[in-house]
Amino acid sequence: VREGYKVVAVVSALGRTTDRLLGQARTFCPEPDPAALAALLATGEATSVALLCLALGRAGVPATALDPARGGLRTEGPILDATPRALDVGAIARVLAERPVAVLPGFIGRSEDGATSLLGRGGSDFTALFVAREIGATRCRLVKDVDGLYERDPSLPGTPPRRYSAVSWDDALKLDGRIVQHKAVRFARGHGLVFEVAAAGARAVTEVGAGPT
Repeated sequence: VREGYKVVAVVSALGRTTDRLLGQARTFCPEPDPAALAALLATGEATSVALLCLALGRAGVPATALDPARGGLRTEGPILDATPRALDVGAIARVLAERPVAVLPGFIGRSEDGATSLLGRGGSDFTALFVAREIGATRCRLVKDVDGLYERDPSLPGTPPRRYSAVSWDDALKLDGRIVQHKAVRFARGHGLVFEVAAAGARAVTEVGAGPT
């Protein structure tokens, strides 16, 4: 915002919230109903949206929360591993005409019948890339707890791995999908969408695109 951007912030659940909710569901039923499970897991992202809006307000940055219904993120396919297909771009544009930040939950959408659907583990990446494409964003950055993509897990012992300054979509798909969801990378490759991976507030990024790596 301070650099002059209008920002659509797509948030995921905090920490291990999704795992905690999944464990909670399984204490009730070893094989939870997909629709009920989706509704429960979605509460993690909904909480993050509210908390970010509160934090932005405290920092003097006006922001508006858009839930999946208001944002119009429609999906198709399995309810726990859906694919986004439509977005209410006008709703986002109306928010950004009045305020510098719109906050959306990642990972969550609405199926054709209006039920809560999920985009699979790591699905906030997919939400961010889909939204960026639909609104014609000039820039899309996935903010992670690491400062980019590495040739291997930097938390493991041994010689420190090299960080990529740029990596092709194909080479990104060869890396551990825990950092960036592979389904999201395939979407970016299919639509020629370049994006960045970086830590919060970091200057250094990994650019993921056509390459070269």
